[in-house]
Amino acid sequence: MVFAPWAINLREQPLAKGLQEGEIKQELQNGGHLRNVLIITKTIEGMAEHLAYVRPSWRREFLPLRTWGDKEDRTYKDLDRLLVLLRDDFGYRGFIGLYMDCDPDLVRYRALSESEEADDKP
Repeated sequence: MVFAPWAINLREQPLAKGLQEGEIKQELQNGGHLRNVLIITKTIEGMAEHLAYVRPSWRREFLPLRTWGDKEDRTYKDLDRLLVLLRDDFGYRGFIGLYMDCDPDLVRYRALSESEEADDKP
C-alpha cells in the first residue's frame, strides 16, 4: 500500500463536518454552485458504499454529504441514486471523480483546496 498523507479511509475516520442536502439546496437557490465533486467508495462485507465530497462556491474545502443533524456521513449503496442527487437535484454538470478509499490520488484534491486558500491570504 502506498502511503498518502491525505488519503481518506472512511472505515477508520469519518469526517465530523460536512454539508447536508438542505444546506446545499438553500445556497444553490442563493446563487451558489458546486465547483467540484468527488465520490469515495468503500467496501464493507463485500458491499460498496459511496460518499460524495462536494466543494461548493461558498466554502473552500471538500466537504462530505452528511445526514440530517450532521450525525454521520450520508452514504449510498446505489451509485445511480447519488448521481441523480448530484446531477438533477444539485444541477452539477462537471467531472465527478470516483475513487476507492485510501487511494493515493486523493492527495491532489487536498492540494487544490490548499492552493486556493494560499491565494486568498494577503
